[in-house]
Amino acid sequence: MHSRINQAGLDGVPEVLLKFHRIAGVGRIKGPIVADGKQPLYYWEATSRPDVARVAGVIGQWVGPVKHAQFERALSTAVRTAAWPGTTSEELAWAGGFFDGEGSSYLTKHRTHDGYMNAAVEVRQSGWDGVPVVLQRFHVALGGMGHLNGPHAYDWADAPVSRWKCEAGDDVQLVIHRLMPFIGTVKRNQAVRVLAMINSQPELPRGNPAFGVAGARSCLRGHDKWSARIRPFKGRGRNEEDPLNHLRQCMTCVREDAQARRNKKRRP
Repeated sequence: MHSRINQAGLDGVPEVLLKFHRIAGVGRIKGPIVADGKQPLYYWEATSRPDVARVAGVIGQWVGPVKHAQFERALSTAVRTAAWPGTTSEELAWAGGFFDGEGSSYLTKHRTHDGYMNAAVEVRQSGWDGVPVVLQRFHVALGGMGHLNGPHAYDWADAPVSRWKCEAGDDVQLVIHRLMPFIGTVKRNQAVRVLAMINSQPELPRGNPAFGVAGARSCLRGHDKWSARIRPFKGRGRNEEDPLNHLRQCMTCVREDAQARRNKKRRP
């Protein structure tokens, strides 16, 4: 009988392992295991049936179906079924613990503004049966903010990898705010550094100057000119004669028109 959790860390035993050990109340923490090119690896393990049964009793209702089935196979007995959905506070506490072990917050360079940084929050999970249930639960626990993608195959992964990621500025701030009470020192400090950077930057002007400074806020179909994307107008036939058409080339309108033409062609 054996149950194990791995965590890597440069500063001794990771806090998340210590927290798990304290809550489980059984097992031992071992390590580090040192390998070239990798962070020192620490792990918690329980190696007796009573200890594994104790852990299953404490966390069995919150783990996903894969880990739940593993507990039942190992113990040859039923384990308390998943308590999902729970209360909002329970779900956020679970999401915080999940993020503490699997997530990260970080900065990326802005695509069009040199020296300006964007914030992102991300969790990855691998699995053979589509997007793992625990990743879907995490998405729901945070109110549907962010987006899920995958699974995708990578050379460095044994199984296809799916990802939850949040990049929208306001959503990143709200996600971190909701997770903050439930995450450990390492992930909290990481998140604080990210927030400090993006909140110290001046707000970028919105909109595209090609729409002009004056005039209506919305295009004729009601799309917001300050946030809509545009491109240089590519006229066809007599439309090429109007030099001001580029001011009315709202990309949302372009996409809607293109979709309408495709739908019309598909009709029998």
